[in-house]
Amino acid sequence: MLVTVLTALFSCAKTELDTPANMQLASAEAADYYLYVPDGWVISSQDGITAAYVSVIDNSNVSCARYTLTNEAVFENVTEEEKAEITYAKNFWTDYVSQLGSALPGFNMLSGPTPVVLDGHAAIKCGYFAALSGKNYRYDMVICIKDRLYAYILTFTAEESNYEADSAYFDKITAEFRFQTGRFE
Repeated sequence: MLVTVLTALFSCAKTELDTPANMQLASAEAADYYLYVPDGWVISSQDGITAAYVSVIDNSNVSCARYTLTNEAVFENVTEEEKAEITYAKNFWTDYVSQLGSALPGFNMLSGPTPVVLDGHAAIKCGYFAALSGKNYRYDMVICIKDRLYAYILTFTAEESNYEADSAYFDKITAEFRFQTGRFE
């Protein structure tokens, strides 16, 4: 009986991971994922969104948010062959991109949606442009739908002049992203 109790306790416990070299943990204890950012980045998480930026001078940044899916349209009109996380992510993006287009001045799609993998789960990556407060920004976004319950959105934002130099950070951040096991399952 003791073995059963201990097994149950450990299967629900948060899985600790080694922090990747030259990176630091940015996500809060309450998050059900591990988001690592380069050492030296400034972490500024709040209100359930993990965020970090390069520096005061270079405001390139990354954020991660988890949303509970309430829009069943993500799952509607999907054939049996299409029932996969990638299809759900594309459907989520279709709705989300129309909101971005309405909210961001000068919004322009640059790439995607392109299939990618986020910690072993099918996801999509998109790139777009927008102008805010007189500055031009490039965005990369990775969207993953997990367990038909949650949408995870990782967003990289950089002034157009910093994009080329800083976009490799987002590739590394995305590659090192991990979902916690035992949380919300």
